[in-house]
Amino acid sequence: MISVGIRELKSHLSQYIELVKNGENVLITEHNRVVAELKYPEKENSDKNIQKILNQLTSEGKLIPAKRKSTQISKIQKQNLNQKKLGDWWALYQDSKEDKF
Repeated sequence: MISVGIRELKSHLSQYIELVKNGENVLITEHNRVVAELKYPEKENSDKNIQKILNQLTSEGKLIPAKRKSTQISKIQKQNLNQKKLGDWWALYQDSKEDKF
């Protein structure tokens, strides 16, 4: 495990990221106190586990999932299928605000 100050980390970030990619853990310090840790994500942090965590937070009422109305999705899909310019994104945004609830 390597320990590095914030200033040093900022100056040589890509080198420390390479160390992390190779399996090394990097402790980040500020005034000789550990404030963070960089480490390679474990297999436990897969998309399935992240989805489980999001579902748990939702069921506990700590998270409200984002919702997009199907009308907005269909407008975007039609524009993409026709391979036209994405269209007036501001109008889509305004429509989505007006269609709330």
